[in-house]
Amino acid sequence: MKRFGLLIAGAAAAVALLTPSVARPAVPVLVAKSGFHGAFKITLTFPDGRKVRTLPAGTYKFVVHDYSKAHNFALGSQTQNKRIFTTDIPWVGTRTYTLKLVPGSYAYACSAHFQTMNGRFVVR
Repeated sequence: MKRFGLLIAGAAAAVALLTPSVARPAVPVLVAKSGFHGAFKITLTFPDGRKVRTLPAGTYKFVVHDYSKAHNFALGSQTQNKRIFTTDIPWVGTRTYTLKLVPGSYAYACSAHFQTMNGRFVVR
């Protein structure tokens, strides 16, 4: 009986090794930067530096680097006419937000300088 139990355990281990693991896909990362070196510049990019213009609907991790006390990073849904998140203007640092984006138009800006520091993207 002991040998039969070992045989079953060995077969289960072999099946586990042969069965492909189903890894959960990583949450895509988007990188936001505001006021780098005091510049009046705001960006939202993929980690490789490409500008975000369109995204498929889904969950994303926003890593927001706020480099200047004079600027911030605010994200809003133009479709739903609501602010999603914002960093504070006197604050400097990095924050991470994980969001589920639904189809629509989105905009980001520095609240204090929204006329010149802004951008947009679309979720499909």
